[in-house]
Amino acid sequence: MAKAFETSNPGALTAQLDALDAAVSESTLRKAALVGANIFLAEEKIRIPRDTGEGVKSLVIAYDEEKSVSGKIASYVVTWLKSAYYLRFVEYGTSHSAAKPFKRPAYEAKKKAAAQAVADAIDSEIKAKTSGK
Repeated sequence: MAKAFETSNPGALTAQLDALDAAVSESTLRKAALVGANIFLAEEKIRIPRDTGEGVKSLVIAYDEEKSVSGKIASYVVTWLKSAYYLRFVEYGTSHSAAKPFKRPAYEAKKKAAAQAVADAIDSEIKAKTSGK
């Protein structure tokens, strides 16, 4: 049997719930997702082969509209510009050249750090909105 509870200040409880709802908004989710994406971007920039240095300049973060759900999921990808299509061949190799992967190793090296950074960004926003700071 469920226990009943009583609150002495229902207005404060409602305000806290409203603040929590505002804290976990699409804006917060996007900011948190970008924090994680920036960790991967920085690691890829370290790991990318530097034959000419142009590849590093071509790495970008892009919003993935197909995988995002408004108000629930903000998905970003670390990718390269269209003009740097050749990075696909660097990452996966060709029949004439061996692969020099940088994306997968960057992901594997930083996935825990990125997940923690996303969680920390969301927690920080929740604390800021619910404590009035």
